[in-house]
Amino acid sequence: MPRYKAVLFDIDDTLLTTREPKWRQHKMVAKQYYGIELTDDTLRQHWGKPFDELTAVLYQNKGTAEERRTNFTRHELAFPKEYEPYAQEIIEALYATGIVLGLMTAMFWEGAKIDLTNLQVPLEYFVVHQGAEATKHHKPDGRVFEPALTKLKTLGITDKIVYVGEALSDYQAAKAAGLDFMGVTQGLIGQADFESAGAKVVFSNLAEIKDYII
Repeated sequence: MPRYKAVLFDIDDTLLTTREPKWRQHKMVAKQYYGIELTDDTLRQHWGKPFDELTAVLYQNKGTAEERRTNFTRHELAFPKEYEPYAQEIIEALYATGIVLGLMTAMFWEGAKIDLTNLQVPLEYFVVHQGAEATKHHKPDGRVFEPALTKLKTLGITDKIVYVGEALSDYQAAKAAGLDFMGVTQGLIGQADFESAGAKVVFSNLAEIKDYII
């Protein structure tokens, strides 16, 4: 019997390889629209912030938040994300068990949906589709989970919920919300960093998570 009733996934660099193509996209948008030369160091420093906060810093507050969002989103398909290794396998395997699945991202859902649809991610498998606009709270604040948990509660699920992510803010938010957490070292954070922060369950890839849950 599966360990959990519901699994909530962070999208970027957890299910989908994001950092490399989206850093290139941010560099292009910053230069083309705002005359800014972004560096990897700047992107690394601010990566993981909510989208509007991120673009305000990266694009030096030039234009409105809506304009920055539009300028970025119109180039989504030119910088496509890809599935992380074993992502398709874990989605299919968990869905087949009847575990309730959810997607969460610090991006606005409109932009995230473009990437997910382009990769033919079966969105109908996921009960929760949560973007940055769903709440004023953001990781590492545990209240970021309130919309997702409210949705799960309507299905009678109030326990045995786990969040899967690749950042320390993912772990911190899950801990603050009283959720279990599983880390994957596919992003900028390694196993030692997770463990130093207090994370107990950390894997190198999604295949290991699938085996642990099922």
